[in-house]
This record gives sequence, C-alpha cells and structure tokens, in this order.
Amino acid sequence: MRQIFNIVVCVYILLASGSYAETLQQQTAVASKGETVIVAKSAKLNVQVRITTHEVQIGKPSDQRPDVIRSSCTYSRYPCSIVDGIDIAVNDKTIIVPLSIFCDLADLNTAQIKIGQKESILTLIGGDASESYIVKIVFDAERVKRRVRASGMLPDQPSQETTYHRRVLRD
Repeated sequence: MRQIFNIVVCVYILLASGSYAETLQQQTAVASKGETVIVAKSAKLNVQVRITTHEVQIGKPSDQRPDVIRSSCTYSRYPCSIVDGIDIAVNDKTIIVPLSIFCDLADLNTAQIKIGQKESILTLIGGDASESYIVKIVFDAERVKRRVRASGMLPDQPSQETTYHRRVLRD
C-alpha cells in the first residue's frame, strides 16, 4: 500500500508541475559577435532561435565606469556585446519578433528554450553581478506574447513586463 501511495504522489507531482509535457533545451553560450543558433524539439514543435550580436569597444576593465551610460552595455564584458536581432522560427515558420524584445539587451551569457504544450519560453541571461539580468520571451507557433525582465539578483521579481497583442488591419 505504501509503495502505491509513493507512486501516486510522484505522478501527482509530475502532473502538477507540468514537467511531463515540457521539453527543456540545455543552456547555450551566446557568442559576443556573430550568430548563435539554438534549436529545441518536441513531438509537435521544432523551434529555432537565431541571436545576432556585435561587439562595441567601451574601454578597458581598469577604466573608470562612466557616470552616464548611453548604451545597453552592462560593463561586465569588454568589449561590450550588443544584441542586433533575435529571429524565432516554429516548425520552419518565422514569427515576428518586435524590436522591443531585444533593443535593450547586451552582454548576453546564455540562452535556453523551454517548449511547453501551448507556449514556449526563450530565457536569456546577461550581465554579471549587480548588472545581471534575466529576460523571458514567451511565444507560441504564431507570435510573441510576452517579455518579462528581472534582475539576476532578484529573478522572481520582474522589473519589466511587456504584453504583445495581435492586431489585424483590414481595408
């Protein structure tokens, strides 16, 4: 009887967490310049993400940090690595990625894709120490739905959240 109870509890925990229906891809290091391609697959979905970056010279680590920073550089990497674009394709169909998804991202360290039953999440981790951040981009097979940004020091407390809505223009 105790063995059956333990099995039921384990199955309940798996079902409640939803992990039985998700595919989690390992973290991938993001190149400081050029393209990084990340692929994740499930039984129904094939997701490919392409992150394009370039480097910007911001001095040396021994230089004093400027009082006013006029870029998205976190000063955790020299040279700084700026994100130029993020392209997402689901089942070989490109979905539109708004500029606001990536326009403030720099010094990315890793990226990871989690495929769920209805939505997938691209998690980006960048910066270092007090300048670290986590961005989660929620999307489905049709569109980007949401972007959530949090400090790496307080990952469970979002500092920004943007919701994207589908709008269809008709003649």
